[in-house]
Amino acid sequence: MEPRFRKARSRPWQHFAALSAVGALAFGLVSCASDDTVVVNVYGGTAAAGFDRIIASCNEAAEGRYRIQGNLLPADADSQREQFVRRLASRDSGMDLLGMDVTWTAEFAEAGWIRELTAEQAELATADILQPPIDTATWQDRLYGIPKHTNVQLLWYRPSLTPQPPRTWDEMLEMAAELRDRGEIYQIGFTGARYEGYVVGFNTLLNSFGGDLVNEDSTEATIDENTLQALELMSRFATSGLASASLSNAQEPEVFAEFQQGRSAFSLNWPYVLSAMRAAAETDAQSRSVYEDMAFAQYPEVVPGEPARVTLGGMNYAISTFSEHPEEAFDAAMCLRSPEHQLWAALDAGDVPANVTVYDDPEFQDAYPMYEILLEQLEIAVPRPKTPFYQNISTIVSSTLSPPAAIDPEATADELRDRIQDTLEGRGILP
Repeated sequence: MEPRFRKARSRPWQHFAALSAVGALAFGLVSCASDDTVVVNVYGGTAAAGFDRIIASCNEAAEGRYRIQGNLLPADADSQREQFVRRLASRDSGMDLLGMDVTWTAEFAEAGWIRELTAEQAELATADILQPPIDTATWQDRLYGIPKHTNVQLLWYRPSLTPQPPRTWDEMLEMAAELRDRGEIYQIGFTGARYEGYVVGFNTLLNSFGGDLVNEDSTEATIDENTLQALELMSRFATSGLASASLSNAQEPEVFAEFQQGRSAFSLNWPYVLSAMRAAAETDAQSRSVYEDMAFAQYPEVVPGEPARVTLGGMNYAISTFSEHPEEAFDAAMCLRSPEHQLWAALDAGDVPANVTVYDDPEFQDAYPMYEILLEQLEIAVPRPKTPFYQNISTIVSSTLSPPAAIDPEATADELRDRIQDTLEGRGILP
């Protein structure tokens, strides 16, 4: 029996989009193979399922002009960034192509670690690509990245519990309370642990209220009434008794597990939930029961009548300033993220395409029945704050708002304002 997937609340808006755990590090420092073929060392994303097949395909297409070599990095984004920063700060020429989290562009560009694309390269890199991923690869109106894949969170729910998904956060809280009162499964899954995933969730609430954390030129903290509203909603949710008791420790795997094990009625999580549930259902009876009773919908509105501004995820390729083979690195990136290979990555690894035409592919549509909702959400999705200080600001947000149940909206807003402003002005000590 297949799940009762349905298209929930699709809107006619205009147009428009897990890594395997890797514990070891491997640094391919060679610049040329023994046969003098140029080697393009790629770091980031190379451990994803099926990526070796994509590398092999691109190496064959290169016809000996270069050879792509995949190199492993730690699985989590913070550790990946640390590896990049250490090697780039030492002007290491052993890295050519960097698979970068979408939040690093401003920092790496300001540091002079990644190359601005030429006008010709920029035209090629942005052709047929969704605008939000392009924005994440841009800093100060200059393009530094080649969008590889993108991402936005959806609402996952159980039609047997709530035949219609909630339209808004208020409705979701009301539905969950009604389920609890009836003695049924009621919890709402949300990533509330002190880490980047919590910042993603809060950034969605904040932007949906019309706010942001810093101004456009990254000189001033923009903590205002919108921030207060987002904090009040987070506090109300965390103290409602409708979240998991482990909310303050919940990252994506925990949120997924609660849904998989039938302990949550609603789950705010990435699109990989579908493929992961499909795979789990093949061998696990509990997973199959949930898989046969799951559906997806747009992320609930924060302001009734206004679609939520969901936070962008994903990855871009950037060419290291210190690469000795920048032209080959660009060509390799374009091949690795060609429409054909984006389709492969979507099917094998759950990477949501940045290339518009992939969404028209029947094979993609079959594997991603939520593709229309993804496109609609991607059209108005928002990046996390674009600033060279993003890493510091992310740490400040996740620590200041932790645990979620301890948020005191007025006091927390004041603390956020002071600590972010200190960071922008080069003061303060990171938690």
